[in-house]
Order: sequence, then C-alpha cells, then structure tokens
Amino acid sequence: MDTALPDSRRLKLLQTYDPLKHWWSVTEMRFCKKCEHLFTGRDIRILEEENEEPKFHCPTFDCEAKFEDWEYPDLHL
Repeated sequence: MDTALPDSRRLKLLQTYDPLKHWWSVTEMRFCKKCEHLFTGRDIRILEEENEEPKFHCPTFDCEAKFEDWEYPDLHL
C-alpha cells in the first residue's frame, strides 16, 4: 500500500481508473462484497509501477477485491 500518496493524487487516480463509480472525494465510502467491509478511498491500496497502469486493491488483509466488487454503501442515516 502506498500511504505516501497525497489525497489529490489518490483522488485523481480513482477518478481516472474506476470505470463503475464516480469519486468526488477520498473520504467517500465503499462496501466490499467479497469481505463485507466498509472503507474509504483513502484506504484503498494503490500500487503504481513505472510505465504501467496503477493497480487498485481492497484495503482488507487478504482480500483481492477490485472496483467491480465495491458498491456504494447502503447507509441508513
């Protein structure tokens, strides 16, 4: 996980590469259907390798879920 990514860079990556949902902020929450955990865009593991597209992974240990496994949470406020 690259925790050194500034929020502005993290948000830009999420906005550019998530084909299924729009990101307005890194504080937005998502729900992982595989591990059933809530997390924010700030928690997502983003691996950037030189000359390659970044890879995005669920922040939960041992969960390899990606964009297609994440939903907007059903929060009852």
